[in-house]
Amino acid sequence: MPRWIIEHRDRITLAAIDEQVDVQVRRCMIEIMTPERYVALGGATCVAEDETGILWRRNWLAADAWAAVEVVNATPEPDGTRRHFFLQVPANLRTAREAVAWTYGMRAEAYAHLVLRT
Repeated sequence: MPRWIIEHRDRITLAAIDEQVDVQVRRCMIEIMTPERYVALGGATCVAEDETGILWRRNWLAADAWAAVEVVNATPEPDGTRRHFFLQVPANLRTAREAVAWTYGMRAEAYAHLVLRT
């Protein structure tokens, strides 16, 4: 990994990520930037949304894409707000429910029957 990515995190931009040809380095750049910021800056597109979360995706080439599902913690923080988390998921998933289920090692149909939210 290029040293500047670690030493000069502030230089990681959407353009720098798009210009990176190494898929693993690109993914690291997104993690260092944070998926929240990457999405907020317009790096990914909302492809699905339901009561379980929002599925975000960015495609570069036919076989190269990044995806994350944004979920909201059911347990409120002391100030009453709820934290949002971005969980990286395989880019071939089509729905937020499918993506959230995948994070638990489940299929969307089985996850839909769960009632406990944490």
